[in-house]
Amino acid sequence: MAEKHISTTALARQIGKESKELFILLTSGGWIVKVDNHWQLTEKGKFEGGIYVNHPKFGEYIAWPESIQHHPLLKLLPEAPLSATNLAHKWDIPARLVNLLLAEKGLIKRYVRGWQLADRGKMLGGQQHEAESGIPFVTWPETLLDEPEIIDALMQLLGDAPIAVQHPALDGHPVNNAMQRRVDNWLYLTRTIHARDYRLQWGLDYALADFYLPELALCVECWADQLGQEQNRAAVIGEELEKHQLYKKHKVAFIEFRDENIHQVDEILAREFLRRGVAIY
Repeated sequence: MAEKHISTTALARQIGKESKELFILLTSGGWIVKVDNHWQLTEKGKFEGGIYVNHPKFGEYIAWPESIQHHPLLKLLPEAPLSATNLAHKWDIPARLVNLLLAEKGLIKRYVRGWQLADRGKMLGGQQHEAESGIPFVTWPETLLDEPEIIDALMQLLGDAPIAVQHPALDGHPVNNAMQRRVDNWLYLTRTIHARDYRLQWGLDYALADFYLPELALCVECWADQLGQEQNRAAVIGEELEKHQLYKKHKVAFIEFRDENIHQVDEILAREFLRRGVAIY
């Protein structure tokens, strides 16, 4: 009985990779080549079992024997090259923030749609690619994971780096805790104009907002756990109640972050922006 053959996309699903990454891997391995915007088998690809299949709806495509998933090429390079999605899984951040972080460090540049490799990114081994749709994207070698500059920026973004007296956030804003830094870094990476410790004044009433976003007329407050000290906790609760009363009295729009939802900064802020007519992504 002849062995079943599957498409490259189906093979990618079986080995837990994105199809575009598998196409890149097979190209670098010399199995396939793109000619006139169509994939063709090389002699190496034919030797490894690749064949052409004609589908009545999708036309001709390359297919592989199912056993190919155990080939040393696929075993030895299970993750390389790394896409933004791969990096997101490794760094535990949303994939859409990966490219913003790499752009902030000067490794890539935003295109009309997609991303283009910058000179700095080429030096670190980045490779430029183009999706079937024509949108450019970049992949990275695993050595990027060990770059001190990237590690430091990632720690900043996640709020894991020690709080310094000066310039603790990516944009230089002073912050009081990791929660504020995480929000500040998100606002900076998404190029959102924002102010820190912004004074709102209404006659004799005033309040200092942790962050103020003038384009949205929106305040963002971060209520971090104050080391479990009762006196600090009481002070924070008092400040929180006072701000709530002032914001309600003067009809100020605001959102809040606490310990339980700080890991949803990207999701919550992006959704709130969209509600107000601003698309971040």
